[in-house]
Amino acid sequence: MIRQHHVIFNKDLIFNFLHFVILVYFFLFPNCGYSQGDYLINNFNKPPKITHYSRKDFQADAQFWTMARDNEDILYFGNNDGVIVYDGERWQKVVLPNNSSVRSLTYSSNGKIYAGGFNELGLIEKDSIGKYYYKSLLKELQLENENLENLWQVHEFKDYIVYRSFKELIVISGNSATHIPSNNAFIFSAVVGTKFYVQDAETGILEFDPISLQLNLLYEPKEYLNNSMVGILPTKNNDLLLVSKEGNVFTGTTSTKEIRLWKTIFEKNINDEIISAIPHEDNYLLGTLGSRILMVTNNGEVIKDSPAFENVHNSSILNLYKSGRNVWALLNNGLDYIEFDSPVSILFEEASIYDILLDNNFIYLATNKGVFYSAYKGIESQYDLKFEKIPNLEGQAWAVQKVEESVIISHDKGLFYLKDNLPHKIGDSDGFWKIIEIDSKPNTYLAANYNGLFLLEKNKQNWNLKRKLSGFNESSRDILKADEENTFWVCHGYKGVYKLKIDSDYNRIYAMDHYTDQNGLTSPFNVNVTRWNDDIIFTTNTGIYEFNKSNNRFEPYNDLNQILDTTANTRKLIQNESTTWVVQDDEVGYFNLKEPDAQVNKSLFLNLKGSLNRGMESILPLQGGNVLIGATTGLYLYNTSRDTTNETLSTKITRISFIKGEAEEQIPLIAQQKISLPNTTEILRFEFSAPGMSPSSPVQYQYILEGIDQKWSSWENQNYKEYTHLRPGNYNFKVRSRDLIGNSGNEATFEFVIPPVWYQTTAAIIGYILLFLALAVLLFYLIKRKIEIEREKARLAAQKSKKLLELEIEQLRLKRDKENIRKDKLLLEEDNIRKSKELANYTMMLVKKKDIFVETFSNLKELKNSINTQAARKKIQDILIKLQQHRIGEEFMDIFDVNFEKVHKNFFKELKNINPDLTKRELRLCAFVKMNLTNKEIAPLLNISIRGVETARYRVRKKLDVQENNFLTYLENISTTESVNS
Repeated sequence: MIRQHHVIFNKDLIFNFLHFVILVYFFLFPNCGYSQGDYLINNFNKPPKITHYSRKDFQADAQFWTMARDNEDILYFGNNDGVIVYDGERWQKVVLPNNSSVRSLTYSSNGKIYAGGFNELGLIEKDSIGKYYYKSLLKELQLENENLENLWQVHEFKDYIVYRSFKELIVISGNSATHIPSNNAFIFSAVVGTKFYVQDAETGILEFDPISLQLNLLYEPKEYLNNSMVGILPTKNNDLLLVSKEGNVFTGTTSTKEIRLWKTIFEKNINDEIISAIPHEDNYLLGTLGSRILMVTNNGEVIKDSPAFENVHNSSILNLYKSGRNVWALLNNGLDYIEFDSPVSILFEEASIYDILLDNNFIYLATNKGVFYSAYKGIESQYDLKFEKIPNLEGQAWAVQKVEESVIISHDKGLFYLKDNLPHKIGDSDGFWKIIEIDSKPNTYLAANYNGLFLLEKNKQNWNLKRKLSGFNESSRDILKADEENTFWVCHGYKGVYKLKIDSDYNRIYAMDHYTDQNGLTSPFNVNVTRWNDDIIFTTNTGIYEFNKSNNRFEPYNDLNQILDTTANTRKLIQNESTTWVVQDDEVGYFNLKEPDAQVNKSLFLNLKGSLNRGMESILPLQGGNVLIGATTGLYLYNTSRDTTNETLSTKITRISFIKGEAEEQIPLIAQQKISLPNTTEILRFEFSAPGMSPSSPVQYQYILEGIDQKWSSWENQNYKEYTHLRPGNYNFKVRSRDLIGNSGNEATFEFVIPPVWYQTTAAIIGYILLFLALAVLLFYLIKRKIEIEREKARLAAQKSKKLLELEIEQLRLKRDKENIRKDKLLLEEDNIRKSKELANYTMMLVKKKDIFVETFSNLKELKNSINTQAARKKIQDILIKLQQHRIGEEFMDIFDVNFEKVHKNFFKELKNINPDLTKRELRLCAFVKMNLTNKEIAPLLNISIRGVETARYRVRKKLDVQENNFLTYLENISTTESVNS
């Protein structure tokens, strides 16, 4: 359950009483014209915070009677519904067997919570899963049949537990109970120091003797006016202070048994009753039926209507319970937690604060809504801070400063000075950040403007804005006097650092150095300038730097870098004696140089994170460990002397549960051995609380699950953490806590294990290993066998590849040879065609020659016969003889045969093989036919007639057994053309 409550700040009233006095006063000293400085403030306290819890918080009846707190800061409240247990986050209701209300509770030294109701007494205990329950002691003490009535009070006294009802005291020791009856009615009891006192309505105030178990008379009723006591309290001198319901306060001594009336609380016309009384610090608090808390100081002053308690809820104060310096008020309608000891209070909430000035009898605030102020009337009177707005200054005010007895306001509308708390504008210019003093020119100042610098002078009582300095037009909000005369540093949030040199008359900037990401700076952004230990330093995003004039470079400033986180953006440093205030990454902190190992303490100011005015943070240290801090949400006062950083409170794991399927089960918080969770756990949930933290401040938690998380989580407000589907393994959950006002809680831890499922156990893993080894061996064999097979396959494949390669090579060779053959064939065919043509031409030539020869021979013979002269005839006869000698004969035909054989190889041989009877003439006839010569062309070649050719063809066909129409085809197929052997 997330904590829900209401915090009430009573900031209007300041109360004054001895030792418990809350005073607001200032001892002020001017601070050389500046709004920040050292001021003597003896006390600057505030009314308490009041946190109210209603029925919607605790979900039970709203009437509370009693309470107790154990050593773990768990709170137990007696309620009409039973006992309400509060661990700081979660409320649990414990019901008694008879459903009676619980009127008495106490925490004993043996760590037990005793409770008493109507006819019921027993213990409030916690089981292993963190649930509180009631354990009755009636049977153990043999009180089952006793009529105990209402048990109004219970005390631990010596070795006893003593319950009080109207009719008796029940004194419990071990497993036995002793009854001490009353004479009339026991109406009140109390333990003061080592004494136990009880008031009998008839007998008087009695003292219980633990040895004899007897009651001895201390004061008779008449001595205290027969009043009914509601408080018997200690005093400083070991006497008793007795407070009655009727409103009378008595003092009594135990040695002389004297009692006297000391104070009367109520006036005669006041109809009220006191119901409860407790000591608080050196004073006393009284709760009344009329919903008031009264205060009685130890010197007898009665503060009836203290403004400190005006915001306590309007309900009868049924009981008061002291919790440290703070108080629980048990009401007729809820609970109030009254926190006197908070180190922080808020003084102003109406605007965002940019600057603070304490001046004489006033406090001034520069805000986004103008300037507010409140009067200071003096420490001798009770007063409240009532802030009023200065008229005609609406809008953004940046600074309020004390300069030469004047209050100067730097505003978006311009510069103003106050006279009788009324503003008067200086000059006509707008947009000023602040003013700074010029050391070399008395009564002269630089006014930092949105667009440069202005010269401001005071002449007697008049302020004059003289002129704007030429040569520089940048915003000069962050400006600081340099060590050199008439030289100033100006830091711009986005443009870097400027070093300005101004002429002696302050008319112009005659020289300017501009530094960005050069000269040692890593970036021009977020650089600010200030003084620390009389050194000028520059705060950046990467640490603190100083300027080395000799080499014109910015160098790390190790005195501060050793203390501050150089990875954080340091925005502001304010030194107040040995204490330095710092703003880093939107967090306020401080460190003390007197400490041997100085560290920045930020925990007290965590509630300010995210609410500071970036670059315009206002921090005003005061004396006594007090400090004023302005934020966007108002003005805060912190008291660092009550910083609880070194105190470690408890962090508790209050509930652990897991979900498996649809069922949710809880886990014991404390076990004899490490808790083992089912390996089927889907969701594991941790709930935790920080019981001792202030109810008025949100509590944050940080956790880590060792075994899965590598680092602590970020701080979160939720008080639970869930993990889903965790893997088997050993885990250690750790959680720690803090609030936002400096309290921190220790680590709470819970170790557990999620065992593996059966197939993840050691035996299973060993089996897996053995199986793996067997499989590995088998796999090795199979792989080896496969390798061998693959090798054989590879060998065969290689052989096959080799053969294929050889075949491919052979095919390529054959293809090449075939191509060569084809080419040779083409050549041969071409040659054959050529030779055939030559043969045909030769044959035709022979035919023509023979025709010509025959014709010529015939013509000569005719000519011879026609010539009559003998000489001529003889001459012609000689010619005929020569022609006859040189006629185309067998030698020409032999040449034909040779050429024909070249073209048609083995043609004649094959014909002879077919029919050896073929004559040479017949073979030549076949050759002429193969050459497709006509009979007419063949006849002269064979020296026969055409008829003779036909006859010869017929004979050859007969010999070859071929028909006439197939003769040419037959001859063409007998012999191929000449080819080239491969």
